[in-house]
Amino acid sequence: MNFSDLPKFWPNREFSQFIHVDGIDWHVQTRGSGPAMLMIHGTGASAHSWAALAEKLSDRFTLIMPDLPGQGFSSPLPAEEICIEGFARRLQGLLAALGVRPKLLVGHSAGAVIATHLTLHAQFAPAAVISLNGAFLPFGSAAAPVFNRLAQWLSKSRLLAYITAAHGMFNRPVRNMLVETGSNPSTQMMQCYRELISRPDHVTGTLKMMAGWDLGDQRQLLPSLRTPLHLIACNNDRTVSPWQSERLSEFVACSKLYKIPDLGHLGHEEDPAPFADIIQATL
Repeated sequence: MNFSDLPKFWPNREFSQFIHVDGIDWHVQTRGSGPAMLMIHGTGASAHSWAALAEKLSDRFTLIMPDLPGQGFSSPLPAEEICIEGFARRLQGLLAALGVRPKLLVGHSAGAVIATHLTLHAQFAPAAVISLNGAFLPFGSAAAPVFNRLAQWLSKSRLLAYITAAHGMFNRPVRNMLVETGSNPSTQMMQCYRELISRPDHVTGTLKMMAGWDLGDQRQLLPSLRTPLHLIACNNDRTVSPWQSERLSEFVACSKLYKIPDLGHLGHEEDPAPFADIIQATL
């Protein structure tokens, strides 16, 4: 991957760089000045997800916004590393290569899980972790293996990836997908997700991430988290129910719960203002 692969309209394109670290070609955007903040997007997204929020935060923080391996414009992980630990370990390697020790970790959905894993296992200790509609709890114990096996099967089908990519070229399927999360997509949101879904490698990478996602160990470790955990839940989230953040706030002692009305799973893309206020207040 290189700059020629980035669409001309891509948000924050002028802050993009491509860096090779231990076999992974990363696309990462670095913007702003001040304490370093690592921002980890959710499943099926990319660094573009932070564009609106970056406008609000870049005057106070140095924002490190990578595409996770296998998604966006970053190359994939080896098959045996596609798990929470694998993504976290590779992010540690990227941060070391960039010479960055984040003061804050911000994660959306599955990205929030990776952020807490980094805090529980990494060598650095951020001042806080901020979760945006964090997907911390697995499906019911009976359903989880079924969903995982289905994702594993789908991830092996390149035909499915190409069919999905073909659908991604049309506005209506992308808009329907975003609306189903409880969010009201802007023109820019639809343009970016349409571009991502039109890329078979991104579709395959997303499915493989879902197939390798096992939250069992993480659920057991979270009560031992000693870093302040700020849980932001959007009341209209139809992808990750707000009750997940509510439950988590009950068994993680050093946590604080925030409720944002009206917005959905991609609330930080719809209206970044309330999220920026909470993040800035954490320091």
